[in-house]
Amino acid sequence: MGSLIILIVLILLNAFFAASEIALVSLNDNKIEREADRGDKTAQLINRLLKQPGRFLATIQIGITLAGFLASAFAADTFAAPVAEFLYEWGLPLSLPAINTIAVFVITILLSYFTLVFGELVPKQLALQKAETIARFVVKPITILFKVSLPIVVFLNASTNLFVRLFGVDPNAQNDEATEEEIRMMIDIGGERGTINTREKMMIHNIFEFNDKRVSDVMTHRTAISAIDVRAGIEDIIKKVSEERYTRYPIYDQHIDQVVGILHTKDLIPLLTSGSDSFVLERIMREPYFIINGKSIDEVFRMMQAENLHIAIVIDEYGGTHGLVTIEDLIEEIVGEISSEHGINEDQLDIERITANEAIVKGKTHLVDFNEYFGVELPIGQHETINGFLINQFGRIPQQDEQAEHVYKNITFSIVEVSDKRIEKIHVSIN
Repeated sequence: MGSLIILIVLILLNAFFAASEIALVSLNDNKIEREADRGDKTAQLINRLLKQPGRFLATIQIGITLAGFLASAFAADTFAAPVAEFLYEWGLPLSLPAINTIAVFVITILLSYFTLVFGELVPKQLALQKAETIARFVVKPITILFKVSLPIVVFLNASTNLFVRLFGVDPNAQNDEATEEEIRMMIDIGGERGTINTREKMMIHNIFEFNDKRVSDVMTHRTAISAIDVRAGIEDIIKKVSEERYTRYPIYDQHIDQVVGILHTKDLIPLLTSGSDSFVLERIMREPYFIINGKSIDEVFRMMQAENLHIAIVIDEYGGTHGLVTIEDLIEEIVGEISSEHGINEDQLDIERITANEAIVKGKTHLVDFNEYFGVELPIGQHETINGFLINQFGRIPQQDEQAEHVYKNITFSIVEVSDKRIEKIHVSIN
């Protein structure tokens, strides 16, 4: 009975070291360092070990190796002879030395099973799930063992480093830089486990894609720009502003390719209060800021930040107006659709409900808003709007008169209006 207890203790000792190894290497280094800086004594001990990963891992490996070796030797020496005698007396038709060899083999197999399950797999699985709790429990005995076995550890590390260098590898080299792909994978894992919600995940992915997009990808196309003629009267301007409620308007001379200024609607207030009859739009408009359409939105964002701009005119290679971009357009590439400062209601969602299962949806509707409104799960990532999603599904831009229709799972999309290479309106029916 005493021999069996010793064997169990050796297996548990193996389990202790195996759990210690996984718990310590699975820890969040930054979190432990923050807790150590706050004065947490246990975190300080853990942090010291983590600063010397090669040495503390060597210490643990010494413990695992010794526990495994002692368990095997003890089991073979203690149990092989009694088992062999039992089998010999039972009548196994072999010589005693042969039976003894078989007994050693069987005992080794059984011991390997119990050591693997209870001394390795189970403790490591527990350590993965409860890394910090187990690390705090084992850090003191591991630290003591670390100090006691330091000469052996130093010798083992020196030997290891020598052989590693023979393969042309620097044993002290560290690569702490996380690649974009690694960060994306961590974010996806966090999303699957529920620690990062869908919007947070979308925002982080959008940040990585921010530098990959051109300003022409996010701008308002020239055909959709709401602009004011430089010769417009005050009454016409006030009517337009009241109806559309934008805060800034491009001012053009004769045609949209000739943008000559930007009107800030707040600049109209002094004129309204003064009651002046001599209104000239050129006196209050501001200098326009022009951007080449090939620039990345990251570069444009920094330029607009530096110049304290909220709106810029995007021009093509010939100097003509290609579109308009606002600082809000750029921010929305990260955070998604931003509601107007005038508030938002169902009528402003670009969705017109017909029945409980039918609606007219504008092509510019964001997929996130569409999914939330209808409680569906259209894929988000490659495209941001219903327009982009449907063009991808059709593989082309449908013609106005073809009555194009597409079914995606339980959703039927019927094209209602197409203009200027965009899908403007869609009839949506959910079955």
